[in-house]
Amino acid sequence: MGISFFESQPMFVCDQLTLKILCANEAAVSKLGYNLKELVGRPLTLLGKQIVLTEDQVEDSTIVSNETWEIKTKDKQLLYFQYSSHLIKHQGQPAKVVVAHDITDIIRDKDVNKVPFSYPIGFHDFPLAELEWDMSLKILRWSKKSSELFGYTQEEILHNQYVLKDILKPDFELLVKSIEKDSTYSNRNTRTIRLRNRNKHGDIVECEWYNSYLHDKNGKISSIYSVIKDVTVVRAALRKYEQTMGSFRDLYNSISDAIYLLNYEGTIIDANTGTEEVFGYSRSEMLGQDIRFLGAGGKFSEEKVRKYLIRAQKGESIKYEGWGKKKNGEVFPTEVLINAGSFLDEEVLIVVERDISERLLSHEVLKHRESLFSNLFHSSPIGIALLNNHHEIDRINDSFANIFGYQEEEIKGLELDKLIVPDDGIDDATELSNSKTAKVYTGKRKTKDGSIIDVIVCAVPVIVDNRVIAVYGIYVDITDRKDAEEKLKRNLREKEVLLAEIHHRVKNNLAVITGLLELQSLTVDNSSAQTVLKDSQMRVNSIAMVHELLYQSEDFSQVSIQNYLRELSKVISLSLMNRTVPIDIAFDLDEVELEITQAIPCGLLLNEILTNSYKHAFQGKNEGQIWVSFKKVGEELVYSIRDNGIGLPSNDEEKKRKSLGMTLIRTLGKQLQAETEIRSENGVLFEFKFKKKVIQPRVEV
Repeated sequence: MGISFFESQPMFVCDQLTLKILCANEAAVSKLGYNLKELVGRPLTLLGKQIVLTEDQVEDSTIVSNETWEIKTKDKQLLYFQYSSHLIKHQGQPAKVVVAHDITDIIRDKDVNKVPFSYPIGFHDFPLAELEWDMSLKILRWSKKSSELFGYTQEEILHNQYVLKDILKPDFELLVKSIEKDSTYSNRNTRTIRLRNRNKHGDIVECEWYNSYLHDKNGKISSIYSVIKDVTVVRAALRKYEQTMGSFRDLYNSISDAIYLLNYEGTIIDANTGTEEVFGYSRSEMLGQDIRFLGAGGKFSEEKVRKYLIRAQKGESIKYEGWGKKKNGEVFPTEVLINAGSFLDEEVLIVVERDISERLLSHEVLKHRESLFSNLFHSSPIGIALLNNHHEIDRINDSFANIFGYQEEEIKGLELDKLIVPDDGIDDATELSNSKTAKVYTGKRKTKDGSIIDVIVCAVPVIVDNRVIAVYGIYVDITDRKDAEEKLKRNLREKEVLLAEIHHRVKNNLAVITGLLELQSLTVDNSSAQTVLKDSQMRVNSIAMVHELLYQSEDFSQVSIQNYLRELSKVISLSLMNRTVPIDIAFDLDEVELEITQAIPCGLLLNEILTNSYKHAFQGKNEGQIWVSFKKVGEELVYSIRDNGIGLPSNDEEKKRKSLGMTLIRTLGKQLQAETEIRSENGVLFEFKFKKKVIQPRVEV
């Protein structure tokens, strides 16, 4: 074909915004039948109308775009063109050169074998979305890729060329500000900007806009040619990557151990916060330094570490103990783990270094404690056997060997209970050994020579994770103590029997004396003598009653004062009640135990005072009341006897002091070491305040 391409294809030079034809080539004039004057000044869009091809036409392999114009020639023939345009300057003004690709024969004949001279290589072939728009946001050109990106069809754009504002809505202000900024610079021709756009369905699409500006003769931006790339997936992946890297960095820095990365030459290329805390250097101070920088001089074997690095590069996991040096010069023991890995697509060595100062210190402390325990175990005067969870002997100390006669090597691995427990004690021993809490038991055990000894056994389980892993059996030989206790018990029983016999004999002897006094009173005609004998008899009865109560009790050393005073009052009342008016005795008695040396004076005081009250206190009265009180008040005992009788005669003080009864009362008060008070107000009050003798507790054996 001798005709050149540019001569055979209709071509127009148009105004960039209005698409008014400024010039046309011979092929355009010939094809349309108009002369050049008829075409110039006429908008290219008025030569025909844009049509939408059918689905079958679009699928035709010879039609590469559905942006098709139906054009009428001057002689009314219909031609079909697809345009491709290019931005140029024409006579110093922004313009477009538009190439009209004739596809008339293809549309009319459907002949797939017919191939046009050229295909449009504009918007439909470019892999990115393209569009042209002016400053009023009117869309001048719209590509197929733009439809795929934003969802609006060519037909929808033809009917509404101002949807660009809806598309730009999320970041509209950002785009406007960038254009306003660029418009002040007449030499600024391009701008790349990232925007969030909204498609037809309302979804947000992140895009990069590559904008090329066309300026009018005044240098102002007249229209914009945009190439748009969908970066939604890329941006989401980038954000995901940034989040992942952020999480990794947070995790990396949250680990308290020193973690740093080396290249294969042994240079530090990254370090976490833990490395800064362990060594005291900032990250910037460590980057670029050799691994020797963190090692302790004199303890850092460079040759040895280099061999470790080479082995780690080959995939071997390296672990060793070394020495680090802090920024302040402190040298400390470390545990180092080296593994190969990758960091930002670079092969690296990952080093984890841990300060083990505390661990070594704890190890030394543990060794010291184990040594102390071992010394305690073997030197303890108490027999100890360590059993495993099957109750088999694992270790015994020297005291155990001395008690039972076995050496460790001859009984190790044997069940202890079967070895030293007599047949009749197996059940108790098994229960003791299986207990999950420490228990103490007193029983009998067998020695190697068959002897039976008395022992105190304590089973102490060793529990880890709620499981018994071992048991300590602790044994104290108490055979000698048991023998001593039995001997003491026998002696005590003998003494108790002897003491009971003594009390019984004293009581009988006092009864004999009481009987003699009774017989004597029967043979005496003098009433005064009879009264004296009767009073003496009551005094003896008071003493005899103490021995009676002691003989009947389990404890021969003390008397319950509460029972004693009640019983004694009853006896006195029965012996005197027929000689006077009816008298009521009220008691207010605390439970107090007194030794016999204090109980007898208290009984004699009651005898003297009650007898005196019955005889003299209620003369001329129809009835009487006596109160007997024995109370604990702080550290003192307050013993009082009071009546509501006529009181003591005031004119007979000297006689009162010299009477036998009063003398006896004061004497008994002195025996109690009591503070004695006698008052005669609405009757007579006798009050004794004294301290209780401390009774030594009885030892049970």
